[in-house]
Amino acid sequence: MEKETIEALRKGNHKAFEEVFLFYFKKVRLFIDGIIKSDADAEELAQDVFVKLWTNREALNEEKPIGAYIYTIARNAAFNFIKHKLVEQTYTNSFQYTSDVATPEEVLFAREISLLTEITVSRMPVQRQKIYILSRNKGMSNNDISNTLGISKKTVENQLSLALQELRKIISLFFCLFL
Repeated sequence: MEKETIEALRKGNHKAFEEVFLFYFKKVRLFIDGIIKSDADAEELAQDVFVKLWTNREALNEEKPIGAYIYTIARNAAFNFIKHKLVEQTYTNSFQYTSDVATPEEVLFAREISLLTEITVSRMPVQRQKIYILSRNKGMSNNDISNTLGISKKTVENQLSLALQELRKIISLFFCLFL
């Protein structure tokens, strides 16, 4: 990448960002997929890498290689994803083995999270709502959803990513307020 492109990106030039995105996106997605071994999650994480790049564009140093910066973000995103999956899996396993009978507090907490999820999904745009329900409640793959709704797989992935981001944000707020 030329220094002028990096400087233009740093100043918020959308064309420069598009040039960087087109040059690096596939490479970053493959890099992340090589670490986490999941195409759909690698796609989502690669998108997040470029969102982070755009958000932090003013901190870019045109003297340093942008590729190294992008791959560092990608590596950290992949490792954080793996850590999150391990924590989730450990929690799920410990919950399954600790007790078959949930305490009243756990039941109430689970109901509150479930209700919060339902409310959040019901407030999503109609298409995003359909995609989320087909994916999470019906267990359909992204390909099946795109065929069922007559939209591209990329649209399904993007809408599902937005739905999950929205849910993460709401549930995180819930945890901050009540725990």
